[in-house]
Amino acid sequence: ENLSDLILDEVLDTPATYADYYNVGAGVPFGLSHGLGQLSLTRPAAECKTRNNVLFVGASSRPGNGVPLVLIGSKQVAKKAVEKLKSMMIT
Repeated sequence: ENLSDLILDEVLDTPATYADYYNVGAGVPFGLSHGLGQLSLTRPAAECKTRNNVLFVGASSRPGNGVPLVLIGSKQVAKKAVEKLKSMMIT
């Protein structure tokens, strides 16, 4: 199958989107702000709450921003994605 045939919803976020949604100055291209409300566990989780097959990774999701944390998050999301795909193949 063609991957584009499987996409149900697609959203393009820009720095302006983050400025509007999260009330952060100029969209903060490095990720969500470093204020206490956006540290560690208060950042959005890697798994989408409303769609079982959507995962998030990057500076604005857990575990956080900065190259080491984004790489750790990427590894975790890749592992979750493989697990989800395997479970879909079994059922």
